[in-house]
Amino acid sequence: MIEHRKMATPATSAMPVDTAARVRVGAAVEKGIIDVPLSAERFILEGAVLPIANAGADSADIAETGADGGVSAAVRARDAVKGPYGVITSHLLCPPTGGSYVVDFMGGNAFGASRAKLLAYIDPFGRVFETDRFIEAPPAREPDLSFAKFTDQPEPDVQTGCVYVWDRGEKTDVARYRCVNDRYSMFDSWYGFKSYGTNLSYEEAFARAYLAFVYRPWLGAQRVPGRGLESVFDILRHQPGLQALRSIASLVREADADPAFQPPALVRCLVKWLEAAGLTELDAADVPNDELRLVRTAKYADIFYLASESSDSPVTERQIWALEAALNRFKLVADAFGDNASVATDVDCARWDAYLIETAGVQQPVVDQLFDAPVGRSNGEWMLRRGVCAALENAKLPFRVDMSLRADVAAGLVALDLVVPDASFMPEWVWRDGVAKSVGAAPASADSGLAAADAPARSGWLWAGDAERASQAARYAMHVGLLLAAAAFEASSQVQCVLISARMFVDDAAEEATEGHEGGAVPTPAAVSASFSLPVSEHMIAGDVLYNVSLNRGDYAQNGFAAERAGDPQALFVRCAVPLATEASSALDAVRELPSARFRKRAPELAGDAFAAASVVALGADNVRDLHIQYESTLRLAGEGLADRIAGTASVTEAIAACREAEAQAKAARDDAQQAACRRLMAGLVDGTIDMADQNAMVASFVGEDRCRVALNRARTIAQERPEEAISILSAAVTEAEALDGYVDGAVTVHRVFDAYASRVLYNLARRDGSIACRQAIDDAGKQMVLASDAFYLCHLDLVSLLENSFERADDALRYGKRACELAPTALVGFRALARAYMLVGDMESSKETLERGLLIASQPNDIAVAYYQLAYVLWRLGKPRVGAACYLKSMQTASVVYAQSSAELKELLDETGVVMPERDEIDAELAQAGVPVAPVECVLDALGAGAAAAADEGLFLVARNLLSLRLRYRPDDALTAVLRSLEV
Repeated sequence: MIEHRKMATPATSAMPVDTAARVRVGAAVEKGIIDVPLSAERFILEGAVLPIANAGADSADIAETGADGGVSAAVRARDAVKGPYGVITSHLLCPPTGGSYVVDFMGGNAFGASRAKLLAYIDPFGRVFETDRFIEAPPAREPDLSFAKFTDQPEPDVQTGCVYVWDRGEKTDVARYRCVNDRYSMFDSWYGFKSYGTNLSYEEAFARAYLAFVYRPWLGAQRVPGRGLESVFDILRHQPGLQALRSIASLVREADADPAFQPPALVRCLVKWLEAAGLTELDAADVPNDELRLVRTAKYADIFYLASESSDSPVTERQIWALEAALNRFKLVADAFGDNASVATDVDCARWDAYLIETAGVQQPVVDQLFDAPVGRSNGEWMLRRGVCAALENAKLPFRVDMSLRADVAAGLVALDLVVPDASFMPEWVWRDGVAKSVGAAPASADSGLAAADAPARSGWLWAGDAERASQAARYAMHVGLLLAAAAFEASSQVQCVLISARMFVDDAAEEATEGHEGGAVPTPAAVSASFSLPVSEHMIAGDVLYNVSLNRGDYAQNGFAAERAGDPQALFVRCAVPLATEASSALDAVRELPSARFRKRAPELAGDAFAAASVVALGADNVRDLHIQYESTLRLAGEGLADRIAGTASVTEAIAACREAEAQAKAARDDAQQAACRRLMAGLVDGTIDMADQNAMVASFVGEDRCRVALNRARTIAQERPEEAISILSAAVTEAEALDGYVDGAVTVHRVFDAYASRVLYNLARRDGSIACRQAIDDAGKQMVLASDAFYLCHLDLVSLLENSFERADDALRYGKRACELAPTALVGFRALARAYMLVGDMESSKETLERGLLIASQPNDIAVAYYQLAYVLWRLGKPRVGAACYLKSMQTASVVYAQSSAELKELLDETGVVMPERDEIDAELAQAGVPVAPVECVLDALGAGAAAAADEGLFLVARNLLSLRLRYRPDDALTAVLRSLEV
């Protein structure tokens, strides 16, 4: 936008000195009231200030003065129509650049009036300034109204731009203008100028704009909202979900009550849709404004997502879906109309709304547009899931569809379970061209319908009826199903078949309504099926399943389902229907029954083949064994398998035989640990200490007793009352484990513990190429890594906690703390324990260095929050209070685990030091500038993403879920959240 300047030569001539002196004297008679020279050029503005609603009543109860002692708004509104209003363009004092004045002729004839009230000054630069006195120099303040032309103009001799109303530095775009041959027109505004908005001179255009947009609201009328749909989108951007919806409804109601206003038809439609979705009921129930969260999916389809902020929300899921649909129908119709959205009629909106619903499946699936998403193997599990989930997020759908995805790319199979909107979500009223009847209410009876059928055909609004709405809902469900099937075929050339089950949205309220409803506003699945002529049988309808179909690549290859996605897909769905085994069945069952499902549930603690080259790089591992995190996982899995076999035996003799068979197999494999495990289990079965029906007990016996676990449990029961005894128990267990289990690191072998698969992957990457800054893992390169018992590691942490308060044994606390960091070099908890031990002996520098070293490998939110909390105090005591404050804020921002403590200590720090607390968006920069790692660091987040993709491609879904869930905690993404759901096993 650039400043608008009057193009024509100003009509105001240079004012004689004596005239200027005369009007100055006249102006001093009464504030704002001037004597109008007879020779002054003037004109009247007919209909410039339209009557204000509820302002015409002549009541003695109207207060003459307002709270500030001035004229009350009620009196201003009552007197507003008196006028007449006009413009004086000459013989009044103005700046040297010229200008004119908007005036109120105070009830007199403008051309014979001798006095007038000054309202505003119009300068030649596209600005209007409210004033009650003459202006002698160009104003050095913001205007009350201005015209600003667009930088890019449509034609050389045509000027277009916006009309802004200014208020305390903020401007509202209330209308557009167009200027051709120095004649102005105003349009695209909620204010209806009617015939007074075209073919205006410069002075008349600015005067009418000022009186409509500034002066009339001052008189008591509603302020004019932002032009077109902008005011609605502005509310949606800046207000909480439910409050925004209420504000929009209130805005339209107030506008409808003012005869001068003409809200855009699409905005009126939005309010009607919101009320039909249950907004009125939520208002009646006084649901809090912040109960719903509203998000605009700007990275993907750029539509709206609505969700509840609480688990026990009074807003039902059906209401949430319906309110969200109202917003998205509004948004999609607005996008379709573009710049013409504000001038569309009710009929235009209805037609396009119906068209967008019917053609939801026509849009091309967008499978490759994601924001900062990791890339996996071509035609692999990750890219398939990523593509289908991206297609759903990128789809511009008027109604929400919830998707569950399972797949096995090697088997060429994708399964989708969809939850789709039922008939109650569909429009109740539709516009029909050339229909036989145009009604304002639902048909009262069959006779009335027949009578209307005899009427001449004409266009009009038609009650959709339950059957038509049910058919529309079914078509929508089928169209979206075809769209997602197309996405699956496009995402991977390996996919040969897409199974889809679609279930109608069902909630408690819907079920109650169905039970007590006679007219079928919430039809059952069978009723919906019958309404669009699909066969009601076990092949199509089972429980709440609307359809269950199998679509193959051969059909897709012909024309991409183009005809069915654009028109009626019923024939295709009937032909491709497949039966369901039970009412609880779905398409997902087909993937769950594949051989790959067992591996996905138990990996990566199983053995497996070597990884693909790309996965080796991303996971830092050559095969599945390199991702194990469970101590003696192979032994435990063998024990579980043996326990399963024993559970199927009829006697102890048969159970012993199964054990001997397993022992022989272990002996052949030269596995001493499994041989000893078999002997332990046989002994327990023989002496009766183990129940053959208790598989957990058999597995525990097979694996054997963990001396450190036993010691840990004993020590924790007495630690509070007898800490010295607890220390003795734990230290003895650690010494015994080092001696008997070999938990001592050497030049060839090291023993490590991992708290999650993410920790193992980070360790592998640091050990392999140093891409993760883990000093201990880098030092382990070239050595054999053996998993240690997690109880052995926990004994060290408990010893640090018990010893840290003893000054005499501080060295022991530090020794155990350092060993804990060696045992779990990618788990932050050990670094926190060691840092606390350093802090308690006054070594703040070592405490700081330990915490910063731990933050370089951190990925768990709670651990990170506690580490920043500890680091904040350390930095405060080191004389760096501002960085300490940033650490407290970072802790509170990351997780709530120590929120209360951080908040209290932050207040104490600020009170003590007087430092200025960093702004929320400055926290990371403050930390980075001070050399404090901003956890998780970028290389860790990148490793989590790449590792998730590689793990998914290798079928290691448990690993992929762990890595991806952590990444999403810091880099949220709607499409990848759906991918995470698809990796459930």
